[in-house]
Amino acid sequence: MKGKPIKVAFIVGGLPFGGVENWLLDLVQPLKAGSEIDPYVINLSGTGDLMSKYEKMGVEVLCIGSDKKSIKTHRLDTLLELRKKLKDIQPDIVHTMHFSADYFGRLAALGLDVPVFCHVHTAKSERKIYRRLANKTLSYATTCFFSVSKEVASTVEKDHNTAGRPSRVLYNAVDPAKMDVEPFDLFERHGLSGKTIVGVGRFVALKNFDKLIKAFAIVSEQDPDASLLLLGDGGQMDDLKQLVQELQIENKVCLPGYVNNADIPSYLKAAYVLAMPSEYEGLPIAHIESLFCGLPAVVSEHVPSIEIAADASLVCTTDVDDIAEKLLRVLSDTSLHSSLSQAALSIAPEYSIERYIEKLLAVYREFL
Repeated sequence: MKGKPIKVAFIVGGLPFGGVENWLLDLVQPLKAGSEIDPYVINLSGTGDLMSKYEKMGVEVLCIGSDKKSIKTHRLDTLLELRKKLKDIQPDIVHTMHFSADYFGRLAALGLDVPVFCHVHTAKSERKIYRRLANKTLSYATTCFFSVSKEVASTVEKDHNTAGRPSRVLYNAVDPAKMDVEPFDLFERHGLSGKTIVGVGRFVALKNFDKLIKAFAIVSEQDPDASLLLLGDGGQMDDLKQLVQELQIENKVCLPGYVNNADIPSYLKAAYVLAMPSEYEGLPIAHIESLFCGLPAVVSEHVPSIEIAADASLVCTTDVDDIAEKLLRVLSDTSLHSSLSQAALSIAPEYSIERYIEKLLAVYREFL
């Protein structure tokens, strides 16, 4: 491979708004600008709100299907079309992520004599038995597993890696250039004042935003000037807004809905502390972005980013009172806040996209 770029086919099931899909875009852009990896993005379903963003950023997306039905496991046409596409591209590496891409990508690559890397982003076990069986069986068609944290690697060994294939932990990363922004004026934008606690993510049960709101109600009694900003959207939006009203804290809590990914750093820089009391995670990009902003975090014991950012975080349980207690400590102790902030800034450089590409290349080359 010396002297020419490594041709990599990144396969995804779709391109919805999500952490993995935005991370892939952040990865592919510098790869295209560099000379060591020649990236191809293959979208099995041909769907996703981020399709236009990829195109706008000059990243061509090769589509296999035209709707979400294309990624049903029985779709032989999807498998054959993907295999045809791989034969046309002739990649040196196939790199898959999420179940549908892992499933079709590994099957389509059989017999093509190309290493297949299966990238697992969540510590959650698959509920559906057929998916669990597929993951275990297709481990025999896997060259190496990537996990975004040690916690996820444990899930890989338990639920995926029946074949005993090599496994590597590759923590997520962000582009520092995207963090070089000015903070938003939260009062001007959302009427928020005082020290702002920020939460980022989809409004789904596993994020425990309902518990965060209840914890903030306790915080607000002791720190009346504090405010809470929850950035995201999802099925729990109406329930969360109702909870805010029931707790009578609507003048201190803002849920503005979906926020452009490019604006998140400006929100993080304007906040005083990041709160992430999730039930489980893979490795949240928002926490890594907060490191580059020097933003302390209060995260639950189930958030694997504490593997790399423990010195910049206070760890809580998912108990409402404990979440509130940890938030109050950061809000009230300026010395603690300062030490956590400095720790965040010192940790951050190791998780730049540039360092990530160096680590990724090193693993690729192990198997070429």
